[in-house]
Amino acid sequence: MNKLLLTLLLSLTLAITGCANAGNETNQSTSNETPVETEEQQESQLSTTIKLTKEGEEVISEETVEFEEGESLMEVMDRNFELATGFGGDFIVGIDGLGSEEESDYYWNISVNGESLMVGASDYTLEENDEVHFDYQKVE
Repeated sequence: MNKLLLTLLLSLTLAITGCANAGNETNQSTSNETPVETEEQQESQLSTTIKLTKEGEEVISEETVEFEEGESLMEVMDRNFELATGFGGDFIVGIDGLGSEEESDYYWNISVNGESLMVGASDYTLEENDEVHFDYQKVE
């Protein structure tokens, strides 16, 4: 009877020890599953400055926004501002409620790094540290 009791006690001890270790392994693996940004993800996040003015003087807003490599100016603007577009959706005619297709005597002049943009916002691919300037101007 002592042998049977000893065998039963030993089996029970091994079973409890085995279950306890399995539980610890599970807890360890879940605690190490914290999402961490990889270098590749960090490198794909680029930034640019977007400045909105009226008649070249009154600053409406200026902010730095993040974007991913290959994104167009239109995609970034649409994500960060309320836009109205015209001409098939390729050109920005209103930003945050200022301007629209109906106001024909004003338009948004877009320059990037000091040079006028000669394509629509959807055709321009942003680059790191671009300085984008939208100036709401009266047609002369």
